[in-house]
Amino acid sequence: MLFKWRLFMLKLKRWILFSIALACNYCFADIGILKNYIPDAEKVGSGNYKFLFFNVFTATTYAPMGKLSLDKPFALQLRYARDLKGEDIAKKAIEKIRGQSDKVSEDKLDLWQSELSEIIPNVSNGSVLTGVLTKEHETLFFDGNWQLLGRINDKEFANHFFGIWLGKDSSDTKLRKQLFGDVNT
Repeated sequence: MLFKWRLFMLKLKRWILFSIALACNYCFADIGILKNYIPDAEKVGSGNYKFLFFNVFTATTYAPMGKLSLDKPFALQLRYARDLKGEDIAKKAIEKIRGQSDKVSEDKLDLWQSELSEIIPNVSNGSVLTGVLTKEHETLFFDGNWQLLGRINDKEFANHFFGIWLGKDSSDTKLRKQLFGDVNT
């Protein structure tokens, strides 16, 4: 009986160590791709976006040494809590941009919506999409497996797109503060 117990404990110990190794490897691989675009990338903050009483997504920001500045490379990652069509996500993003700025022409908004609709896939509960602002002010879009979905090389687009969540005129000031790392919200 003692032998079986020791054998069981040895197998359990190996399984736990293996699981930890896999989890750590996943975590480092997860942030590793960001380090290709964001030097010293660290998590800044996160928060939930809700519509009425429903959680739509959890947003998380990553920036150099965990300090978010909108004029330096950073990433905004959205983990969705519901099923949504990519085309609807693109349309809503452009609606938000339109509501935050009257300085963008309708032609440009139409172009951006068309580009976003081609890039953003349909999502389901647990899907992850990450937008990365590069040092060249290009916006890269990745899926949850870090496959590049597309890019938009337009500084004005980047400012307005990320401004939906991070701009001073964001419609969700609590989430904005959380994404900048304010833990008191």
